[in-house]
Amino acid sequence: MVAEEFDWRQLFDASPNAYVIFDRSLNIVGCNAAYLAVVGRQSADQIIGRNLFEAFPSPEDSASYRLLKRSLDLVLSEERRDHLAIIPYDTSLPHDPPNMRYWSATHTPLHNKQGELEYVLQHTVDISELQKLRERDARDTIAEAGVLSRALEVQEANQALSAESEFIRDIFKQAPGFTAVLAGPAHTFIVANEAYVRLIGGRDPVGMAFADATPEFVGQGLVDLLDTVYRTGEPYVGREIAVDLRRPDTGGTQRLFLDFIFQPLFSDGGSVAGVFVQGQDVSDRVEAQKLEMLRNREIGHRLKNQLTVIQAVVNQTLRATDDIETARRAIAERTSALARAHDIVIANKLGRSTVGEIVEQTHSIFDHDLTRRLHVQGPEIAIASRPALSLALLLHELATNAVKHGALSREDGAVHLSWDAVEEDGEERFVLEWRESGGPKTEEPQSHGAGTRLIRAGLAGTSWFKVDLDWDAGGLVCRVAADLASFSDERSQIEAD
Repeated sequence: MVAEEFDWRQLFDASPNAYVIFDRSLNIVGCNAAYLAVVGRQSADQIIGRNLFEAFPSPEDSASYRLLKRSLDLVLSEERRDHLAIIPYDTSLPHDPPNMRYWSATHTPLHNKQGELEYVLQHTVDISELQKLRERDARDTIAEAGVLSRALEVQEANQALSAESEFIRDIFKQAPGFTAVLAGPAHTFIVANEAYVRLIGGRDPVGMAFADATPEFVGQGLVDLLDTVYRTGEPYVGREIAVDLRRPDTGGTQRLFLDFIFQPLFSDGGSVAGVFVQGQDVSDRVEAQKLEMLRNREIGHRLKNQLTVIQAVVNQTLRATDDIETARRAIAERTSALARAHDIVIANKLGRSTVGEIVEQTHSIFDHDLTRRLHVQGPEIAIASRPALSLALLLHELATNAVKHGALSREDGAVHLSWDAVEEDGEERFVLEWRESGGPKTEEPQSHGAGTRLIRAGLAGTSWFKVDLDWDAGGLVCRVAADLASFSDERSQIEAD
């Protein structure tokens, strides 16, 4: 019988090897009986004419889908054969329980008479049972199935990874924590996932010894720990370990806190062959715990500040008057101003109150006519709780004096209030100015009452402050300056307590 008379279709259908044919759009255009048997379909009508990924669905973000699609795309783009030594893929029917199987597949381009790629032939072997024998001597069985020869062809084609390695690597890369495999006594990186590379600032450590890839770890005891695990075969578990990492982008270092385990990896002979590293960056958790402790101290700190300021207000007020009723009203007004400031302080997170908020609550007690004559200007500057209470009391005294005796006692009077962070005498300082205009002529009083003394008391909680009062002919001018760092830094004050 000559070749032209031979029924090649009959040979295709009768072949014990499983074959399926796709067009360029990956629609199934043909298959044989062996293929239907391995994928569990009763009739070709169930799959012919359907897209491969419609007939055998798999999530697009799964390793199964990516491996298969990558191989087929390679055949279509480069028009050359491609092999998948091992690929996991579920071919169960839509309403059946999932049944993940392992396959070995070859994809071959088929050209028409014009030399154009028209179809792709897939030769599939179900090797699920062979997978279970991997730890046993199954070389001959695997060779019969064609898997070993395909793996060798992959190596000869200079492909970097088998499909199985690619599958494992995909899982490894997606692990939420940082992971790495170190081999030998030098702890050479065999694999490091993306989280590990991010952890060490984008450096690729693969192929390098641990000490060379991250030299900053040498002096921090981590190499010694790896040496101990490698020598003893005992794992090491670290909890909230502080490490300083070099940042290649800035040239500086960053303090991180890590939970990790160094797990020994054993060879078939029972000796330690390497170390598996797995862990999590828990810096956020450690920082949250520190903040919680700080906030607990902050509650006592702020209560202490409030009581101290109230005590000073009462003492100053009582010393300045013999009239108990007048003193009572003054104390009530001043403690009310402190209470409003305290509301702002406790409403904000640690060290996040601002000068603008304190200023706003001060003039919120004025009616509309007075408010429109108070001109305020200044940037957003953080203020710690103790200076915040002092500033609120100082502004309250200035405002009260302006309404009773100063610029705001006249209809055309006004107050200009401004603040900023400036450099003075080589130091960073907070500077605030209260300037009245359009009021009655002012002059320095012969004696100073409680209000003036409270103003001169300045900003408690700062390492340095200065208050200047000028009874200018145009109106009172008050200038307050303070060390900016202690003015804004809540933590330094809490820790000092």
